[in-house]
Amino acid sequence: MSIAGSVANSAHDAATLGYSAFQIFTTSSRSWKHNRPSSNDAEEFRSIVEQYGMVPNAHVPYLCNPSSPDKETRKKSLAMLVANMENCNELGIKHLVVHMGSHLGKGTDVGLSNLADTVTSALDSVDKVMLLLENSAGYTNSVGSSFSEIGHALSMCSSKRVGLCLDTCHAFAAGYDFTAPDASKSAFDELRKHVVEEKLLLFHLNDAKFPIGSGLDRHWHIGKGFIGEKGFMNLFSEKITSSSIFIMETPENADGNDASNLAAAERIISKAGMSKLISRAALRG
Repeated sequence: MSIAGSVANSAHDAATLGYSAFQIFTTSSRSWKHNRPSSNDAEEFRSIVEQYGMVPNAHVPYLCNPSSPDKETRKKSLAMLVANMENCNELGIKHLVVHMGSHLGKGTDVGLSNLADTVTSALDSVDKVMLLLENSAGYTNSVGSSFSEIGHALSMCSSKRVGLCLDTCHAFAAGYDFTAPDASKSAFDELRKHVVEEKLLLFHLNDAKFPIGSGLDRHWHIGKGFIGEKGFMNLFSEKITSSSIFIMETPENADGNDASNLAAAERIISKAGMSKLISRAALRG
């Protein structure tokens, strides 16, 4: 949701649309600047969220690279993490999603070590907020595109305040297939092997514009991409999804918009026999 005008606008818009959960950037998504919400803005945000019983989530700006081998970039990334965590505390947001980043050719081990150091330092600086590491799409030098790497990262961070946000497009682009029941079961079996189920707290629900294993982070409309309706039916049939929060990060263009993607997701969930997953905020006035 957009925070244009004020952070509280995002909560108001989410409530108007009937969402039970939503995601924001607490500051500019493409800048190193650490903007803070005013106390009045934060109070209004919290009030709307409480009134409609919604679950707000936040995402760290895209420039953040906690795995970078460059000390200056890592220092700026840590400062960004801390600032966004402080914003989350002010807004009453419990989950902050973090892209795991790139090791820039220095190797996965270096990237994971840098990631763990950055995350640990951030957690030591700010309390309460939980950091959710987001899986990568498998692009060159990315950290966390395989479930085994994610498991290592969670283990190295060694904190109850670190969990997983699973992006469906990223997983598919990295080679995890949901399009057939057996393949989907195999993918989730591998996930369970490396990641404790309780750590998976959030899904970014996105179809993929390009074929499996492309390594391309290109989100598409639910059911209209290469994951397709059958892929999402297999995903929603997995027990591991039953207690998760789902956030769409789908585009708006001639092929679809937020409303059509939400309708598609709810239709697929119902067809998968998992209607209990659907929870819409109760609108009052």
